[in-house]
Amino acid sequence: MAIDITDLLSIVGVSSIVSILLSALVNWLSEEHKFKREQNIAYVKEKVDSFYSPMIFHFENMRSWSAAWGHESGYVFAGETLGNKLDDMASLMRSGLRFVSPSVETLWYKWQPYAIAAVERRRGKDLYPHLDEKELQILSGKLHNALKVDRDKLMKEYKEISKNTDY
Repeated sequence: MAIDITDLLSIVGVSSIVSILLSALVNWLSEEHKFKREQNIAYVKEKVDSFYSPMIFHFENMRSWSAAWGHESGYVFAGETLGNKLDDMASLMRSGLRFVSPSVETLWYKWQPYAIAAVERRRGKDLYPHLDEKELQILSGKLHNALKVDRDKLMKEYKEISKNTDY
């Protein structure tokens, strides 16, 4: 039962080919996983950088003016400033709607009419008297908090995805 040299070479050759194919497959799967992870990192970063950070900035800015005016809580703004913020925020929502959670989207559409009413009121036109400032403050806080909660979830996801990037 001696193994013929040609049989031995055939076995070695086949095992070498199988080994090369398995090695290539493992390498391909590894690269595919690395590519998908990089895509996920880029997508999460884009969500935070191009939507959540600018939106949160606007609310933090209004909170800082509240502190500057000595208010314990709330959001303070001038009419024109809020008008400019609304334009910028509407642009962010239009371009970033695909990024937002359902709660942020719902709160935005509730908050926006109150903010518009406040801008018009400061311009001397009380076109929406039923949309009061107290509700604007409440909705501002809710929207601001929802944005921060979403951003915090995204940052946790970002850290989780990117913590094992040893390549």
